[in-house]
Amino acid sequence: MILEGYNSLCKPNAKTIVSRDKGSSRRHIAENPEQKFSVRHFQLDGDVFQNVLCCDYLLLNDTTKIAYYIELKGHNIGHAAEQLMAGEKLCANEVGDYVALYRIVSSGMPTQKAYPLPYRKLLNKAGKRLKSGTEKIIEELY
Repeated sequence: MILEGYNSLCKPNAKTIVSRDKGSSRRHIAENPEQKFSVRHFQLDGDVFQNVLCCDYLLLNDTTKIAYYIELKGHNIGHAAEQLMAGEKLCANEVGDYVALYRIVSSGMPTQKAYPLPYRKLLNKAGKRLKSGTEKIIEELY
């Protein structure tokens, strides 16, 4: 088990779960209304995985079996998409039965015509399960 031995960054019934990079304003904020979901939050890049292509965070809603793969990025959303897919692949054995959702919080988004190929591939695969935002995404867990 990959996540075994790693402590969650949040309490099991945390009301608000924040993913952020030190020294950056970019962040993903997940709200757990009424604290009804059991959650776990891990920093993948630089903690669970060292020196390997991977997304920044994994947020697990253990109640509904949903895995949020989160990447905080500058402008290169193509590389962000690659990191999200790599994170999912690395964690597949542990959370393979979870529905994967992908989140990219970037400092800027290109126009739709200028989406890089890796981003378009992820968008085609994930559809509405991919959400991108500039500087901050706030969402309720489900």
